[in-house]
Amino acid sequence: MKTNANLTKVLKKVHEEKWVALSSDHSRVIDFDKNLPALTKRMDKKRGRHVYMKVLRSDMEYCFSPLTWRVEKA
Repeated sequence: MKTNANLTKVLKKVHEEKWVALSSDHSRVIDFDKNLPALTKRMDKKRGRHVYMKVLRSDMEYCFSPLTWRVEKA
């Protein structure tokens, strides 16, 4: 699977300083929210693989990490 490394075409101003759920190939934003627990709750209802990412302001630099983690439910 080819991964999108240029997120400037995917992430918009509305996503800044929010959590986004990206498709597994990083080609589109599935959903976003200011609150990560609220986003994960909504994403639990949706099928498919996705990646969470906190979007910084556009005047900041960052790099995407391929490391993932899983939240274990009690």
